[in-house]
Amino acid sequence: MELSSKEFIQKVFIEETENLVRQGFYHFAFVIMSQALETLGSFLDSKPLKARDQSKLRFSHAMNKLMPIKYARLNDNHLLYDQLRASLAHTFTTSRQIILSSRTNHEFGKKHLQKQDDKLILVAEDFYEDLKKACLRLLNGMEKGIVSDKKINTEFYYCF
Repeated sequence: MELSSKEFIQKVFIEETENLVRQGFYHFAFVIMSQALETLGSFLDSKPLKARDQSKLRFSHAMNKLMPIKYARLNDNHLLYDQLRASLAHTFTTSRQIILSSRTNHEFGKKHLQKQDDKLILVAEDFYEDLKKACLRLLNGMEKGIVSDKKINTEFYYCF
């Protein structure tokens, strides 16, 4: 059985990512969430899902149109793309200007999207909540016909 793109977004980006966060797999959750934003952004353009050289634009579209406004401000000049998404995708680490944290961290747990010593703090649970809202915004746009659906290959999902 193949999942539709709507089902994929619901199952993987919302449900499975929530499980990662709840179980304390914060680093893996950040990797998935940063990639998820790029994929969500792909639904906001008219190019094929696997179009080349679209990562930065698609991530930024998701930041600007689906996430709360503070993210767009922080992603000025593609800063979050470069220091979070690209870094996590290519090295599995962030830049030195980003601190990944969770609510359980006593020093950083209540400082989501705040800066400390010129470093941006991202809190997994808060980032997830904002990603979930972005997913729901996109799904709502699909339901209303404002956002076009795209074919997504999910047959692999049932091989495990």
